[in-house]
Formats: sequence, C-alpha cells, structure tokens
Amino acid sequence: MSMFKRDRLLRYSPLLAVVATALLLLAGVTGAWLAERDYREQKIEQANAHARVLAASVSAALAFQDPTEARRAVDALNVNPEVVAVGIYSEDGTLFAGDTSDNRALPQTFSEVARAPYSDGYARARVDVTESQSRLGTVYVELSTDAGAARWMRYIGIFLLLIMASLMIALVAAAQRALGAANLELERRADALAESNTQLTLEVAERRKAQTALAQAQKMEAIGQLTGGVAHDFNNLLMVISSGLRLLESRDDPQKRANIVASMRQAVDRGAGLTKQLLAFSRRQKLSPEVVVVQQRIENLRTLLERSLREDIALKLDFDSNDSAVKLDPSQFDLAILNLAVNARDAMPGGGLVSIRVRNQRNAEGDFAVVSVSDNGVGMPADVAARAFDPFFTTKEVGKGTGLGLSQVYGFVLQSGGRCEIESTEGAGTTITLILPLTDEPAPERIVSAEPKAVETGVGAILVVEDDDSVASLVCEMIGDLGYSATRVPNAHEALSRIERGLPVDAVFSDIIMPGGLNGIELATELRKRRPDLPILLTTGYSGHGVAEVQDFPVLRKPYDREELGAALAQLRPH
Repeated sequence: MSMFKRDRLLRYSPLLAVVATALLLLAGVTGAWLAERDYREQKIEQANAHARVLAASVSAALAFQDPTEARRAVDALNVNPEVVAVGIYSEDGTLFAGDTSDNRALPQTFSEVARAPYSDGYARARVDVTESQSRLGTVYVELSTDAGAARWMRYIGIFLLLIMASLMIALVAAAQRALGAANLELERRADALAESNTQLTLEVAERRKAQTALAQAQKMEAIGQLTGGVAHDFNNLLMVISSGLRLLESRDDPQKRANIVASMRQAVDRGAGLTKQLLAFSRRQKLSPEVVVVQQRIENLRTLLERSLREDIALKLDFDSNDSAVKLDPSQFDLAILNLAVNARDAMPGGGLVSIRVRNQRNAEGDFAVVSVSDNGVGMPADVAARAFDPFFTTKEVGKGTGLGLSQVYGFVLQSGGRCEIESTEGAGTTITLILPLTDEPAPERIVSAEPKAVETGVGAILVVEDDDSVASLVCEMIGDLGYSATRVPNAHEALSRIERGLPVDAVFSDIIMPGGLNGIELATELRKRRPDLPILLTTGYSGHGVAEVQDFPVLRKPYDREELGAALAQLRPH
C-alpha cells in the first residue's frame, strides 16, 4: 500500500468508525423492530386460533339459545391465563355470554368491540359462528401480551453488545490512527535519517579525499626535504672524489697521493653507509643475520662511540651480568647504536651523559634483550616524539644531514623481529629502547684480534655483463689486477650470443639490474640450463622485489672493493 493511500485511510478512519457504529445500531434497531412485529403477529394468530376453537364449540349453544352451555365454553377458554376477555354475541349483535379476567366490562353490543387486532398491549380476534352456512353470531377473544418495558428488556443485552462493539470500533479506529500517525512519523524520521546518513557519507568521503590529498602533499614535501639532504650529502662525496681525481693527476709525492686516496676511500665508505641507511629506511635492506652477544658488540664499539661524541659528553655502559645473545646483522646493529649515540650528542649542545644500558627481560611474548640509549639533553615535544621514527619526518635542516638515523634504526630492528620504543620529556632528555628477541643458538667464540685478509687472486676468463661503461671499465681493471682476464658485454642478450658462438668463459660476473628485457637473474637462470657447470656471480646495489629473494646464485653487494671482489671470485672456484 502506498503512503498516499495509507494517509487517506488514516485520515478517514474516525469517520469510518462512526459509520460502522451507526450501521451496527441501525442493525440492532431493525432487528428489535422485526422481533416485535413477529411477536405481535404471533399473538394475533394465537387469538384467532382461540376464537376459532370457541366458535366451533358454541355453535350449538347459539342455535338452541343455551346460555349455560355457552358459559361452559367461556370458562373452558378462561383457563388459559393469557385470555383476558371472551365474549359471545348473538346474531343481532347483543352479548349472549362472556367474561373478563381483569374485571373489565365487556361491550354489550358487538359494534362496541375494538376492531384493531393489536392495540394497548392486547391481541384481539373476532370469528363468526356459522351453522350450515347460516350465521348464528360472533365470538370475541382478547389475549394479554407482555408489557412494553418487559418486552424491550429482551433487547437490552443486544443493544449493550452493539454499544460495546461500537466503542471497540471507535477505540480501534483511534488506536489505528494514532499508530498510523506514529508509523508515518517514524518513516519520515527514517527518511530524514537516511538522507542525513547519505549526506554524512558524502562528507566523510570528501574529508577522506581532502586528508589523502593533504597527506600526499605532506609526503611530497617530506620527500623533497629528504631528497635535498641526500643530494647535498652525495654532492659532497662526489666533490671529494672528483677533486681527488684531479689532484692525483697533478701530484707526484707518494705521501700526498696516499692522503688523497685515503680521503677518496673515506668518501666512498660514507656513500656506502648512506646507501645502507636509505635501504634500511625503505625496509628493503637485505640483512645478513648471525648470532652476536649484544654486550660484547657494544663494548667493541666503545672507542668508536667515544670518538663520535664530543669531549664534553661522557659515555656510560651499563650491562646485565647475563649475556644477551640475539640473531641480527652485526654491521647494521653497530650502525644503529652509532646513530642513536650521534642523535643523543646532537640533543646535548651543552654537554651531558650518554648512557647505554642492556638488560634481559622476560614477558608473555618471550625473552628479549632490552637495549636503551639515554641522554639528558633537550628532549622532544610530544608531537615530535610521536613521529620520531616516521620515514617522512625530520627535524634536520637541509645541509645538516639526511635525518635518516632513527628511520634506519626502526627499519633494522623491525626486520630483526623486534620493536622500538621512545620516551622523551622536553627539557629532561630522551630514551630510545631497542627490544630484540633472544636466541637459543650458540654465540660464536669471541675473536680477540684478527690479521687483515690477503687479496685473493686467480686465473681464468671472466665474462663481465655490465651496461654502465664507467663501472664496467673499473670492474675489468680490478679483475685484471686480480690475475683474471676480463671480457665485457653491455647486456644479457649479448652475453648469451657470445657464449653461444664459442667465447671461452670460465665464469660470468653480471649486474642484476640491466636494460633490454632480460635481467641478471634471468640471464643466470638461462645459463644454468645451457651450462650447468658454469660459475655465475651476480652483483647489485638495489634490494627491491625479486632481488632479495635470490638464493641459487651468490650476490656481491655494491659498492665493493678489489679485496671483496677477489674473495667472491675465489669462492666460485672448486675447492
């Protein structure tokens, strides 16, 4: 049913109730009138029946003018209590015999007898007395009926039921109208609520779009700041290398050339460290985990940490008596501790204390080594501390570093299966805690000292697959210095073609990321199918998808030096 039809039905429900009530009352009155009519007709018929019986029984008395016999017939009829008057009139209309039960006087002549068959609460009948088709006289019978009030009492129950039904109809109509009005109001409110919900959904969607746009803008701004810092640091490194190369061309003094080379090597090391920071920041640095004892590792860093801090900053190491053996990348752990120490140093421009504390801790999640690096410097506001590990957030100015220190720490700890916590109060210092899972694997024996490894050389033909001309030139030079012969091709397709044409090759050294639709991993896989015995060494400075999962081939990470390249090539030779 449509809402319009329902509204009309609810609007006219009281009128419908009144009509229904009137119809019920009319039906009740009509029923009472019909019952009364039937009652009167029944009484008149009874009176006629008595009169016919009386007429038949007094015909002889009228014929022989015997009042006594007529009287007996009257008395016999008066036995019926409903009979209140009986009169027998002769042919000339005079009263021959009769009697009444209510002490009323009978009419003396037939012409005075009431003619209405029913009036004043009496039913009357007149019947002629005949004998052989001769009229001898007339009899008159009058029956009493119930009083009007008594008769109408029979219908009071019906009327009461009708009135109660009418009231029920009225109440139901009123309730239905009220319920309908309430339903309509609920529907109106539901429609309004649905409209409000739709509007709210649209507003939420618009707000999300605005928040997404704002977050993207903030992200791009942070990336811009980050890129500026990285570009600044790399420009400094490139300037050192570029200037060093020019100075090498104009310097003959071996000592000066050695100093220049040392500066260039230091710049290269700094660039490699910055690259590791960027990879850790992006959570894509491939780690080389091994079991280390945290206390021993930090103790070995003491000298480097003290040199990284200023003279007005003291270093305090506080270790648990129980060793904390964890499985992680040792070099990345060293870098993380060094980053935290440098951040602590920058937070204490007026000097202070850097405290490194190591404790073992057990909770419901397992056993952990808890490494805390604390300072009593300027601290951080709550909003800064909340975003301290955010990779798109830095408080460092352009030219003051990349600001990747805490991001590197966070990424490394997360990759190692641990978590980082920070607690800082503005003006009261900062504590950064590294929570690392302990391991049951045995720790290696502590190495007191080790002799520098000698450069490993060898012989054989190496096929170098490298698309960058400058890198390829330097790699071939290093391979030559190591005693090998080197042949360079710019891509994987050329490498397959040269090998297919019979180029003598003892090993393949290929970059992973290359143009041409075939990368180093795919090249190695294809060569493994064609020449399963051919040694293959891969190299890359990238740790993206598909690279970190290389397991079937050894990978040499960029940047590398001659010693590392020699050791990697030596590993390819059968032992």
